[in-house]
Amino acid sequence: MTTLTEQQIKRLTNIMDARLARELNEIDAITARSRSERSQEAMAGKPADQLDAALSEIAGASDYAMVRQDVQDVRDILAARRRLATGRYGDCIDCGNGIAYERLLAYPTAKRCIDCQRLHEDQAGRGGS
Repeated sequence: MTTLTEQQIKRLTNIMDARLARELNEIDAITARSRSERSQEAMAGKPADQLDAALSEIAGASDYAMVRQDVQDVRDILAARRRLATGRYGDCIDCGNGIAYERLLAYPTAKRCIDCQRLHEDQAGRGGS
């Protein structure tokens, strides 16, 4: 069970709110840039050579990877907010013990204590769940 104070929860909520705004702004910026590039490409035609085509493809793949990560971050923040609303924020989803405040400061959306997270990563590395 978590032992976070009201002040600690407020600080963590502020960190998540700022991160959420940053992630949503980044998604919007990438989307706008992609639209602009597609519009410019439509007016200018296909890339002139293989290098231009390759660079365009790499930029698109990079943008896609960034957006995927940003979307996952937004999902993690929303999940943490749900845990906060239900009184389960700061409790490890595996063992039920409290997640250290220092860990939450570094990673406010953490859903596992450090010991359970290590175990989870070890199992995932071995092909487990």
